[in-house]
Amino acid sequence: MLTFFVLVIGNVYFLIFNLSQSLFSIIQVMIKNLIRLLILIGFAYFQQVKSQIIEVPVINYVTVEPGTQRVQISWQVNNPLLIDGYVVKRQIFGQAGVVDGSYNTIETINNPNQTTYVDISVVYGSADPANRAETYRIAAFKDNGGVIEFGNMSESISSILLNPISFDQCLETNTLSWSQYDGFYPESSNYYIYYLLDTSLPPVLLDSITNGDTSYIHNNITLDTTYHYLVQAYNNTSSNISHSNIQSISTVIHGRPQVMNADYATIETLNQVDLSFTLDPNALINRYVLLRSDSVNGTFDTIANYPASTSQLNYSESINAAQEIVYYKVIAINDCNIVTLESNIASNILLEAYPATDGSKTNILQWTSYQEWLGDVDYYEIYRSVDGNAFSSLTQISPLINTYTDDITNLIVPTYGGEVSKGHFCYYILAYERVGNPYDITGTSQSNISCAHQETVLWIPNAFNPMSQKEENRTFKPVISFVDDYSLIIYDRNGSIVFNSSDPLEGWDGKGSRGSILKQGTYVFLLKYRTKNNKFVEKSGQINLIY
Repeated sequence: MLTFFVLVIGNVYFLIFNLSQSLFSIIQVMIKNLIRLLILIGFAYFQQVKSQIIEVPVINYVTVEPGTQRVQISWQVNNPLLIDGYVVKRQIFGQAGVVDGSYNTIETINNPNQTTYVDISVVYGSADPANRAETYRIAAFKDNGGVIEFGNMSESISSILLNPISFDQCLETNTLSWSQYDGFYPESSNYYIYYLLDTSLPPVLLDSITNGDTSYIHNNITLDTTYHYLVQAYNNTSSNISHSNIQSISTVIHGRPQVMNADYATIETLNQVDLSFTLDPNALINRYVLLRSDSVNGTFDTIANYPASTSQLNYSESINAAQEIVYYKVIAINDCNIVTLESNIASNILLEAYPATDGSKTNILQWTSYQEWLGDVDYYEIYRSVDGNAFSSLTQISPLINTYTDDITNLIVPTYGGEVSKGHFCYYILAYERVGNPYDITGTSQSNISCAHQETVLWIPNAFNPMSQKEENRTFKPVISFVDDYSLIIYDRNGSIVFNSSDPLEGWDGKGSRGSILKQGTYVFLLKYRTKNNKFVEKSGQINLIY
């Protein structure tokens, strides 16, 4: 049987003969599929032609707002009157049911005049510009009688991702790196580097990069400071800019000593200062260093090094304690040879005591403040020794006062009825730390010993009456104080000794060796003593015995 059929493609007719029935069926299926394919191609071509009619937006910039740290997108079209709105698409990652890296609509904008958008969408999860560069595309659409026609998507633009900052405590640097900004394509991006120490203040321009690099090293940083950085992309031919996210870094050095206290500097041995420091033996450091300076604001020089395991540092050295103040502190140094912490300062108290020059029988004391306990000075206590006897507490003084006047008139005899004194007065100051030291340590510090030597007080009466009604007139006794090696001898007119004493408190009552009052008349005295300057003095004269 002769079989034929007609195949028409375009305006061409093909007549095919002598085909078997099975082959004929196969050809029929192929023809149907070909027709469907042609229909789909034609529809796609028609849609592409329509899309090309809708203008494609151009993204101006993608930036991370410094204040909110949200992504803002800005774009433009030439004629917004020909469209009805836009769709904002973000590249999505890590969302269930969404192909990683695909662009999905996060916002539909039904206003053709709105050409900026801040990404607050949570449709496919929130944007995360602090951890990835967020990438966007914009497409315009038109409503044709209820049928929404979309134009082609714009070129993709990504935000700038500023990566976590790398802090090198040994080099004292912060290293920044960030993603390339392609918003000025085909031209390259330049970058400004900004930092903030206080986020409430405007950023400070640190440097600019014009060679396309996407990394920067901030040298000579300040330790124990929090830095906040951001990068701004710019181009010399465009007014558009783009900010990165803000990254913060704290330049705190870890492993610092948890305890570091200057306990005291004290002078308990003549011309020797004794120091004590309490330290942390578990600190992650290389060593402790003891420093010394002649001025609190001067250069401190190294005295000695101590291992990191030191818990109590004690040190003594010779100084001229009556004339100089020395300042000490301990620093902790880590393996980078960086000072990670320093203690408070410990300094000796310098005391000066001297007799008043205004004729008053007083001693003036002046001393330097103790520096510097973490708990501050609670009070000063003054100790006094008279004529080489043991020291005893004299008074306590406010920490705000550094001078004291010691009234010693009660030690002038016999006029003031006081005790006998050779006029040698020595003092020292004790300083006490107030409660409140953060390490619960309370220190004490002793000053040097400073002495004041009073001038000799001498007044010799020329007459006395053993029968007087007034007790003070019944004996002959020189008014003398602040002397040593005292001797008083009384002679009669024949040169015989009638009285002899080495006690300045003992006077002659006019009696002779037999215990009776001698005759009225003139007698001779010989007075001997040694002054504060080790000068021996002899005075003689006449005294009248009357009754």
